[in-house]
Amino acid sequence: METPALRIGAVARRTGVAVATLRAWESRYGVLRPGRTEGGHRLYSEEDVDRVLAVLRLTSQGWSVTAAAGSVSAERSPSRLGLVRTAPGVHDATDGMSDRADDAAGRVDTATVSLRDGLAQAIRDFDASTAEDVLDTGIARIGVAFTLEDIVMPVLRDLGVGWEEDPSLIASEHFATNTLRPRLHRLLSGARSASAPTCIAAAPEPEDHELGVLAAAAVAADLGFRVTYLGSRTPTVALDRSIATLRPDVVLIGAMTARAGKYLCAHPPTLDGARLIVGGPGFDGLEDELPVGTLQAGPLSALRRILTQALEQGGATG
Repeated sequence: METPALRIGAVARRTGVAVATLRAWESRYGVLRPGRTEGGHRLYSEEDVDRVLAVLRLTSQGWSVTAAAGSVSAERSPSRLGLVRTAPGVHDATDGMSDRADDAAGRVDTATVSLRDGLAQAIRDFDASTAEDVLDTGIARIGVAFTLEDIVMPVLRDLGVGWEEDPSLIASEHFATNTLRPRLHRLLSGARSASAPTCIAAAPEPEDHELGVLAAAAVAADLGFRVTYLGSRTPTVALDRSIATLRPDVVLIGAMTARAGKYLCAHPPTLDGARLIVGGPGFDGLEDELPVGTLQAGPLSALRRILTQALEQGGATG
């Protein structure tokens, strides 16, 4: 459990929720769970911030504040996979997601573009606090998947292309990665039901780039999975041991480079009943070399559909 260190004003700035509202959510629903200083002052944690953002996500999908706050304060993961039921009569915000993914221009509104520009500026300014604020605002407004797909990843792609022409931008890319990585890790650590489906996520050896698979792992966690994240350069033997120990429902592998994608095809893990999902440009053109039954993920906004398919179909077929 992390040590609370935030005043309520900082929580208000991070989430966009007024102090008076936060105090009401704390007293009525137990959404915030402050610690106390020796002098008796309340201090809040990043977990409190995450719970407030979860309430905002649910209310944006049509939940009442009472229902949303009650679900979050009970530490049930508000899943859009149906692992925790959707509020009665509420249209699932991810229905038709594949159609939306095919029409990015229609989805990305002015506010999203503004947040993307704000994140790019914060990274140029080496302003970690503002970068985190932009990320939190996006998550509150449009959820984890669309924030990562429409705000974070485009900025990182631009940096990746830019430093090839201007090597000085490598510093900005490293800064962005090191600033965003801890926030994504926090998304993995929220409370999950003991009956929630499980997922192992990793980048295979010899893949050094992990932010893509970390983003996918964060989406899976937001959808209700209990995620064990192994990080970059994970040898197949280590992946095999983790699968044998944890017996996950899903193994999620991301690769940015063709070398890493080919490595996984040549050294596939022993799935032991898990379903394999791969994603990233490293697997482009390798469909025929992947283990039989492997599912290929597309955009982050479509990952809900792929994860649902993996759960419905069960373990690998070959």
